[in-house]
Amino acid sequence: MIYKKELLLVLVCFVISSCNINEYKQLKIDNGKYYFTYNQDIPFSLQEKINSMIGQSSYSDNSKKSEIHIIKYELRAYDIYSGSALRALEKEIKATISFNVKSGNSMNMDHSMHMDHSMDKISVSIMKRFSAIELNPLAENEMTKFMENEALNDLIDQLMIEVSLIDL
Repeated sequence: MIYKKELLLVLVCFVISSCNINEYKQLKIDNGKYYFTYNQDIPFSLQEKINSMIGQSSYSDNSKKSEIHIIKYELRAYDIYSGSALRALEKEIKATISFNVKSGNSMNMDHSMHMDHSMDKISVSIMKRFSAIELNPLAENEMTKFMENEALNDLIDQLMIEVSLIDL
């Protein structure tokens, strides 16, 4: 009986160790390869959030880095009506960010073909839907702000994934 319990314990330890449980690592962009620039109409709060999440480094020697230029940011909220209700039953928030990438290393090389080394505009969109049936209008406003913040965080995460895929 004792051997069965020890064998079971060893088997459970083996199964747990083979699951390869690791810490979750947040995707980070290498500051040595990229830097961000923004259009004038991009809100300062978005710029701060991107710089704080990415950990923007100093702007020294940007000629060797790839430039990620944020062109456009748009956040829209839509009300979804259904049935005979006079109020919206759901709200939908759609956040879109457009950017392009200009490679820094290849722009310094002398090419005989004089190719344009910037990629076309890339757009990333995030859509969130949530119930808007609240008796308290202040709670509904806070829920809308919370969902806008969540959509913005998801949009920045998607931006990081898209930029990291450029190297591949």
